Amino acid sequence: MLRRLLRTLLVLTLVGAVLLAAVVLRSRWETGHTRLETVEHRTDQLSQELRMLQITDVHDMRPGPQRDGIVAQARELRPDLVALTGDLINSYTKDLSRIEPFVAELAALDIPLFYVPGNHEWASGLLPQVVEMLERHGVVVLRNANQRFDGPWGSLDVVGTDDYHTGVGNLEQALVGARPKAYHLVLTHSPEKLFDDLGRLDADLAVCGHTHGGQVRLPWLGALYTPGGGFLPRLDKGLFRNGAATLYIDSGVGQSTPMRLGVQSQITLHRISPS
Repeated sequence: MLRRLLRTLLVLTLVGAVLLAAVVLRSRWETGHTRLETVEHRTDQLSQELRMLQITDVHDMRPGPQRDGIVAQARELRPDLVALTGDLINSYTKDLSRIEPFVAELAALDIPLFYVPGNHEWASGLLPQVVEMLERHGVVVLRNANQRFDGPWGSLDVVGTDDYHTGVGNLEQALVGARPKAYHLVLTHSPEKLFDDLGRLDADLAVCGHTHGGQVRLPWLGALYTPGGGFLPRLDKGLFRNGAATLYIDSGVGQSTPMRLGVQSQITLHRISPS
């Protein structure tokens, strides 16, 4: 009887160890390999397709093949613009020695770059240095403001908010001066409070990050927890509608804690096409 019990315990221990090893290996792979997601949007306000590459939540990623691959993807895709939607660094980042070379490599591609702040830039105390560095590399920084970005696609205003999670985002202010008949593309970082504003303000498409897709997602349940969204959040990853506006939440490139499961590191190509 004792021998049978010990044998059962040994088998269960071995099975548990194998499962744990599989989870750890899968998590490391999802964290260390960035994939390209493509999302299609339709509108009757544009006459030609606009292609935007969204890169969010880089979290001061170390130099290496993963980061090089993101730059290579941007080079190959040649989008009309690149949107950096916050958390380039971590709250505990001490300097910009890691992230500036990444920004410089993107800027060297000669693709228009736009940036809005995330909560980690605010928490680090380095936001003024981040803004100065980005502007030095030709990145357009939008903090509750907008800028025209017309082209073959037609009239488009890029609308950027400061970070809602930190309490400084203001979509209403960001839309001041935006043209009523232009397509309003909103760049922001965190979704929760912004989502409620989308339903009452003149926005067409908003893109953000912040949630990391929960970092751990289970089948049928989705994300277990997101900052700002709590447990089993309503807004975790993907497309959501509020009134006439669409919100897309990207699960992002990096993470402040080195774990992902069921939500691989990613960048997103948005293809906004005529209806």
